[in-house]
Amino acid sequence: MRNLARLRGFIQSFTRLIEHFGANEERIFVDGKELLSELISQGDWLPDAFAEPNPKRYQQYLLYCDPFERFSVVSFVWGPGQSTPVHDHTVWGMVGVMRGAEFCEEFALEYATARLRSKGTHKLRPAKSI
Repeated sequence: MRNLARLRGFIQSFTRLIEHFGANEERIFVDGKELLSELISQGDWLPDAFAEPNPKRYQQYLLYCDPFERFSVVSFVWGPGQSTPVHDHTVWGMVGVMRGAEFCEEFALEYATARLRSKGTHKLRPAKSI
């Protein structure tokens, strides 16, 4: 049996954080990083079905959506060699890796040429959140 109480506790704590510091994104990131790191330090809360890769593309599983749409919790799963296209995150977010690793390449727009330029890559490992 999975420890769903761990996920429930994270959701309750993150909800309290949003309610108390909703306009203070810096505080949400500082305190939220602690909460996320604690959650992903253990894998017993994520049901196996929400960690299954799709053989053709990366997979997203919505685990929780706040009723006021202030935050959501999503499990992203990539199989070996899978990737996402270049994209922009138009909202703030936090990423935590629980298993495996994620390679992230960041880009900047060169306005003079209207082309994207790689700013470099970094690797996210388990129990590290940003």
